[in-house]
Amino acid sequence: MTSQAHAIVIGSGGLGAATAFYLVSRGVRNVALVDKHDIGSQTSPRAAGMVSCVRKSDLMIQLIKLAAHKIRRFTQDTGQPLDWVHSGSLKVARRPQDAEVIQSDIARGRRLGLDVERISLQEAHTLNPFLEPDGVLAVMRVGDDMFFDPSQVAVGFARGAEARGATLLPHTAVTRVLIEKGQVTGIATNKGTIRAPIVVDAAGALTRQVAEASGIRIPLLPTAQQLFVTEPLQGARADLPMVRIMDAAVYLRPCDGGFLWGVYEEDPRFFDMSSLGEKFQVKDMVLDAEVLWRYADDVKRQLPILLTAKVREHRGGIPTMTADGQHVVGPTPAARGFFFASGCNVAGLSISPALGEALAAWIVDGVPPIDLAPLSIARFGTGSWSEEQLKQQAAWQYRHFYGAP
Repeated sequence: MTSQAHAIVIGSGGLGAATAFYLVSRGVRNVALVDKHDIGSQTSPRAAGMVSCVRKSDLMIQLIKLAAHKIRRFTQDTGQPLDWVHSGSLKVARRPQDAEVIQSDIARGRRLGLDVERISLQEAHTLNPFLEPDGVLAVMRVGDDMFFDPSQVAVGFARGAEARGATLLPHTAVTRVLIEKGQVTGIATNKGTIRAPIVVDAAGALTRQVAEASGIRIPLLPTAQQLFVTEPLQGARADLPMVRIMDAAVYLRPCDGGFLWGVYEEDPRFFDMSSLGEKFQVKDMVLDAEVLWRYADDVKRQLPILLTAKVREHRGGIPTMTADGQHVVGPTPAARGFFFASGCNVAGLSISPALGEALAAWIVDGVPPIDLAPLSIARFGTGSWSEEQLKQQAAWQYRHFYGAP
């Protein structure tokens, strides 16, 4: 157990592990990556592993393009394995308002250098024969999109950081971030105190607990997310483009000879992590297959395979949602040296290389490499917020990740 560090990162999921990796890559000595459980073991390996390059803002497209580049270079940069496939994707509109969103997505994507175009329904079916055109109004092809093995990212960044001098501290529960006279001085853990002038709260579903134990509020909600992986299917090739049906918020990608698919449902479950007990891990989350089957029925005209393919894995994670659907990255005004890397909003793992590098640069240089003000916790102001209002807004953001209101 180390007692001193130059920087401490709490949480070894994708965002935390990436931040630790890029801190040591930028020359920060004695970085400690602390996790209550095994390294990279909670929500990150249970994610879908899809890179969606068409986002709702210029900033997010800029970040995801950088992240995609780093995913392609992951093994070269970290020395760790990462399996990825450049498959492209099909974004499917069944409603007129979603067809309008596609048109604006194409205009924004082209302006920012993405390979995007509207294609015919027959072209979409030809590209992915498992997508039927029945009930479809419009389809956008996104050539930049890709997918990867989610189980390799957080662990890969953590091991890469360790190889460059970082200290990994699994099974170390943080009870409080230590703050004296408005300055971070370290953390208290179940194994003792670690002193450091920089602390990054990247604790995933426990982000809010860690912050609030030190009197700092952050408006995000741990949220249930689950998916199926099917048995191998004839014709289910790895290079088939991924599919996203906008209004249903159903997604599908190839996976080990079959498909991985899930949904951002209308009424997601939120968790108070403090009520789940000290020994709770994400693998203990109770799953509800009926949620997935209900949405499979909703899209049966477009993706009939979802109702017939046998399921070989049902897994879930607990991403964090914010009221505005944006990540929370950067320093908090409440204490010097206290940084956040959280609010993944069901897209944290794919963008973690870009956010981790940007946050590391911010910590080392004192300013971010690009304007990350839209992701700052300061955007929420200093006022209090209603928990019920936060739930309503976070649920709306969860459900409308792809489509129009």
